[in-house]
Amino acid sequence: MAKYTALGLMSGSSLDGLDIAYCEFYLEEGKWAYKIVAAKTYNYTEEWKIKLRGLADASAREIIKANTEYAILCTDLVNKFIGETQLKPEIISSHGHTVFHEPAEGFTYQIGDGQVIATMTKTKTICDFRSKDISLGGQGAPLVPIGDELLFGDFEFCLNIGGIANISFRENGKRIAYDICAANQILDFLSLQMGKPFDENGNSAQLGKLDAHLFNALNKDAYFMEKAPKSLSNQYVTRCFIDMVNKSRCSVEDKLYTVSKHIAFQINQSTRHFPKGKILISGGGAHNSFLINAIKRECNHEIIIPGKTIINFKEALIFAFMGVLKNLGKINCLASVTGAKHDCSGGIEYLR
Repeated sequence: MAKYTALGLMSGSSLDGLDIAYCEFYLEEGKWAYKIVAAKTYNYTEEWKIKLRGLADASAREIIKANTEYAILCTDLVNKFIGETQLKPEIISSHGHTVFHEPAEGFTYQIGDGQVIATMTKTKTICDFRSKDISLGGQGAPLVPIGDELLFGDFEFCLNIGGIANISFRENGKRIAYDICAANQILDFLSLQMGKPFDENGNSAQLGKLDAHLFNALNKDAYFMEKAPKSLSNQYVTRCFIDMVNKSRCSVEDKLYTVSKHIAFQINQSTRHFPKGKILISGGGAHNSFLINAIKRECNHEIIIPGKTIINFKEALIFAFMGVLKNLGKINCLASVTGAKHDCSGGIEYLR
């Protein structure tokens, strides 16, 4: 049995922090298995949260500078993680932090210079997983379905509820996936208005009531009329969904309640056409009991909430896996998911 080790780095639109996962992957007779040996989230400082939020409107000089500074931050945290765990990976596989994602205009950009990470950690580093797919006419997202297909194939649906909720499943013999709707990006934005980084367990949402006007407006957005493959950018979420929520005159609690119901409604829209199956839910939204109960009431499928390690680090795990696949010259990005001309092995490799 072949064994490979990789460190997966993931930073999402929720700005929780940098997820780092040391993973082992095993290949036997063409079938993959995995083990998350150690994992940790290093929370961003308020200074970094402010910087990352503002990069989409920053100057070119500021973005280039941030690309290096963020790589140094990642390096410091990786070296800290390795020092704490005494685990040395064969490769580092980094998602980076997305500043722009505009596949319709042919570009995407994640900061976190791979050469800086490789040089400063003395470890081969792979990053920029989205660009090749976009050059092939794809969305460059979602990327995790390759892991859903090869590591989590026992579940009919894999649903990740992060800043944006995305789903993957098999249909007509192919893996299909797309971004469903904005999720924690909106919920956290509203929670900040109450002085909280997030709505723990949906406690504030459950104090609210449905605002039918806002609910209907959210669900009528043009994005939901599009067919997959499709993906949401942070910029679209801000200028459309958050702007819509901002203009609503109902209370913050009512907005949290309504947005939670909107998320559950859209998840059901994505799954209601299929026979009853198991939905594996990961991402920060899996900790939101009010949201999970809303999904259970809306959907006719069996909802599976895994252990905390998978909830919190499934994406870091799969980016580690994508790095291993790239290192082996194997496909790690599926055209059936992204709409690209063909499958590819995405990512740029930087030697130490």
